[in-house]
Amino acid sequence: MERIGVDPAGVGIMAPKHFHYNLKVEGLTPAQANILKQEMLSIGGEAAVARGAASCSVERTDAIVSGTRKQLFEFFEKLKCQSLGLAGIAASMSEALENSGQRSCILRFRDRSITIGAATLVMGILNVTPDSFSDGGDFLDHGKAVLRGLDLSAEGADWIDVGGESTRPGAQAVDAEEEMRRVLPVVEALSKQGLTVSIDTTKASVAKAAIEAGAAIINDVSAMKMDEDMADVAARAGAPVVLMHMRGTPQTMQSDTAYGDLMGEVFGWLSARIEYAVSKGIDRESIIIDPGLGFGKSYEGNLELLSRLREFKSLGRPILVGASRKSFIGKAMGGAEVSERLIGTVAASSVAIMNGAAILRVHDVKEAREAARVTDAVAGIS
Repeated sequence: MERIGVDPAGVGIMAPKHFHYNLKVEGLTPAQANILKQEMLSIGGEAAVARGAASCSVERTDAIVSGTRKQLFEFFEKLKCQSLGLAGIAASMSEALENSGQRSCILRFRDRSITIGAATLVMGILNVTPDSFSDGGDFLDHGKAVLRGLDLSAEGADWIDVGGESTRPGAQAVDAEEEMRRVLPVVEALSKQGLTVSIDTTKASVAKAAIEAGAAIINDVSAMKMDEDMADVAARAGAPVVLMHMRGTPQTMQSDTAYGDLMGEVFGWLSARIEYAVSKGIDRESIIIDPGLGFGKSYEGNLELLSRLREFKSLGRPILVGASRKSFIGKAMGGAEVSERLIGTVAASSVAIMNGAAILRVHDVKEAREAARVTDAVAGIS
């Protein structure tokens, strides 16, 4: 419109009419659903509800509201005048719509803040374990692990994710003492070199010790479900946390990968864990979310999560994706072994960025960094 000489005031009026959105609202009563549908239809939009909602023959219904940005904000204003809790629903929908359009957000540490989303960040994986699926045993020696961390940083890693317990499917648990023995010297050495380090653990005691050794971020694949003290450790430290979706535990997660509504369940889980973290004193701006590719997901489920990743942006927090060398990539490549999955990982990483990921968790940092630069340029991110 600007190129063809449209008046600037006209651009502001017309642009909101050019973009169409679909918002899902869960668990409405028939009365709520009927008002919602009526108000949306009155302004030329659409609202899909269960067939029995109009006759009140169902107890609850979800709704899908569809319209332009202009229509939706007009709809939100109309709902503010309604009872039955619809004003609160309108506020939540408005927040989700605003979040979905944000390119970047703040990640808050105790002593600083950074902007995430201006360019894709890369988290380098450093497993100090004997049994991780890709590099188990390679860096169990502390000296080798520290050198590997420095190499990852030199290749372009924004931070190093140090883990001392494998979370591959079927992996056996490690006690806290052994996990600390593996990771603390590495965390301390890398932190003293000025690197940003995250600790990949589900144990509060390990996280606390790692933070004292210099770690700045907690990456918990259980989203603080496995250890009720984890939230307190994070809140007291002012440390950002990565909250990931996982069904079950690493020992059981691949035994049940069937979902009635995969996106709905993962989205609902992450939303609930964000609110839990905030209720425990963790700053909302210190939270990162991870849909958990490979953690209790089927081949088809992993692909669906990647293709619909942008929907998680409405939660308002940066999205981390860890697809590196995982089995679904091998399957998509026709049966490639772990050591042959680099190109597939790069492809998945680019797809993730285009669909809203702000952080990549990878083994191969140099290649991920190069792919991110190109993808960011295409997406207009950097």
